[in-house]
Amino acid sequence: VFTGIFTAEMVLKIIAMDPYYYFQEGWNIFDGIIVSLSLMELGLANVEGLSVLRSFRLLRVFKLAKSWPTLNMLIKIIGNSVGALGNLTLVLAIIVFIFAVVGMQLFGKSYKECVCKISSDCVLPRWHMHDFFHSFLIVFRVLCGEWIETMWDCMEVAGQTMCLIVFMLVMVIGNLVVLNLFLALLLSSFSSDNLAATDDDNEMNNLQIAVARIQKGIDYVKRKIREFIQKAFVRKQKALEEIKALEELNNKKDSCISNHTAVEISKDLNYLKDGNGTTSGVGTGSSVEKY
Repeated sequence: VFTGIFTAEMVLKIIAMDPYYYFQEGWNIFDGIIVSLSLMELGLANVEGLSVLRSFRLLRVFKLAKSWPTLNMLIKIIGNSVGALGNLTLVLAIIVFIFAVVGMQLFGKSYKECVCKISSDCVLPRWHMHDFFHSFLIVFRVLCGEWIETMWDCMEVAGQTMCLIVFMLVMVIGNLVVLNLFLALLLSSFSSDNLAATDDDNEMNNLQIAVARIQKGIDYVKRKIREFIQKAFVRKQKALEEIKALEELNNKKDSCISNHTAVEISKDLNYLKDGNGTTSGVGTGSSVEKY
């Protein structure tokens, strides 16, 4: 389900932002890789050995850094320290390689010839310096702090002097110097200069921005509903006013027509009266003319 949701999110982002601009952002590349691995794991579910891809889904937890400023700051500090730590890791690997070769050259034959001193069945134990691989593992174990048992076995087969010198050099140079440099670099990355307030500290985090956008959207919907109701009410009121105006106009028109009709009727009556008087006048004149 979550794979489908994240896939839909990635597709919608690519459509909205264009593939070029989508892959210009680091978090989008991170999301794309995780989604691709998840889809590959779902598509090849029947193939053995690919179930390990399922563990990569846990990397989605780092997406919290987008809305968690403190975690985002820590990831940035670690990312900025990778360059220096990478160089220091290379130095440590060279030191381990050198001491592994030295131990194999100095104590390899002694472990083979005097194996019965440290093994009851005269078989090489798990920890020895007869070959480079096991010598490398012993040096790495010394760097981890577990050096007493291996140094004792070395002293049994090769003598105390050389074993003490080699093991003390590994402890001092490898453990007390190089490994502590890792801590020094990390602490310097977490210094006050790197933890100073940045420009992003003055801005709202993404979660606050999302809440503000949601609130803005709700206010926009409320405003549109209010405007729609007001427009509908005003439109209805205007329609009522127009109807009233038309009714008043019709009433005035009807009254004017009735008044006009009454005036015409009165005029016709007056005309009829005037016609009768004129006729009588003409008759009188004719009789006068006769005389």
